[in-house]
Amino acid sequence: MVPLESGLSISLHLSEDRVERVEITSNRPVQASAMLDGRPPAQMLALLPTLYSLCGTAQGLAGLEAVENAAGIAAPAAQRMARHVLCLVEVLAEHAASVLRDWPVLLGEAMDPAAVKPLRPLVAATRKALYPAGDWTAPGGGRLAPDRRALDEILRRFDEILSRLFAGPPEERLDGYADFHAWVAHGDSVATRLLRRLDGEGIASFGRTAPCMMPEAGPHDLDRRLAGDCGGSYRSHPQCDGRVFETGPLSRHPRHPLLAALAARHGNGLSTRFTARLVEMATALRELEDLVQDLCDDSGGLAMGRTDGTGLGQVDAARGLLAHRVELREGLLQAYRILAPTEWNFHPQGPLALGLMGASGLDLEWRTALLAASLDPCVPYRIQVTGHA
Repeated sequence: MVPLESGLSISLHLSEDRVERVEITSNRPVQASAMLDGRPPAQMLALLPTLYSLCGTAQGLAGLEAVENAAGIAAPAAQRMARHVLCLVEVLAEHAASVLRDWPVLLGEAMDPAAVKPLRPLVAATRKALYPAGDWTAPGGGRLAPDRRALDEILRRFDEILSRLFAGPPEERLDGYADFHAWVAHGDSVATRLLRRLDGEGIASFGRTAPCMMPEAGPHDLDRRLAGDCGGSYRSHPQCDGRVFETGPLSRHPRHPLLAALAARHGNGLSTRFTARLVEMATALRELEDLVQDLCDDSGGLAMGRTDGTGLGQVDAARGLLAHRVELREGLLQAYRILAPTEWNFHPQGPLALGLMGASGLDLEWRTALLAASLDPCVPYRIQVTGHA
């Protein structure tokens, strides 16, 4: 089975040492999801999370929602809550891994593999703690039997990881601008070192653009556009009414007081986007602590209401809005289509490209890497700068 992911190339073309043109090319096989066509839903859903090295839970949940909508299945509240827990745990783990793995490299520091190693097992452990039979992708819901002791231990371990990263309770660092500014000025975690360097280099606002944030419910024409995208052109370069949305933590927390204060100073530049990742980590952990208290058992196994239909599934994955669309014909899947957040953020007219236009300076490649990391693509990327005066 061929992985459904690949890489990006970011080329900056300069004129008189200023970025005149940004070229972003991708060899991501956006039509590779066609390999899922012709399969029974349950088989495909069991396979789907294994095809992705990142965000496998979100991929499984988006596919599950699409299949259930196509099949006329209304999952009960208990299943929806458990799925939200699974998604939040993966969001938290993905963000923490990005901070601990990628941010040191941006600073020229060595990454500590031991700090990252425990994160992915916590995602798998959560699946097992909720669905002991491993059937969390079953249409209609698997056998949900929350293991509260195991879930409490998972949350305790996440709390330890975040407490080390923030050198204390995250909410104390992120509640207001004054406390946040003091933490950045005096802290010694990789997060404070990165944010402090952005301030020191005078590039906290680098990449700032006119905000064009993903709507909370997603693009209004998403289902129609995916339905008609036989050749993959929309999935390669999505847009809505001529707009290319930014999607991710910043688009999901626009009214958070700290992010609003940072946006007033730096717009949606580097400091605001990187801090949005930290804010989402803290809010995800607190939401998980509340949700776990309300989880309950559910037998699952709802029958398919129909064998023909169409369905759209949307999930707020760590890096932004993830969409799956499927057609169900005589009980088998057809026209399976996936749109990942990277295609929005790294669109040739998207936030990365717009944020780089007109930029100049000897450290342009490093600042480009910072801006790309702040938008966090789900695949590797390489940067090339050409046309120095």
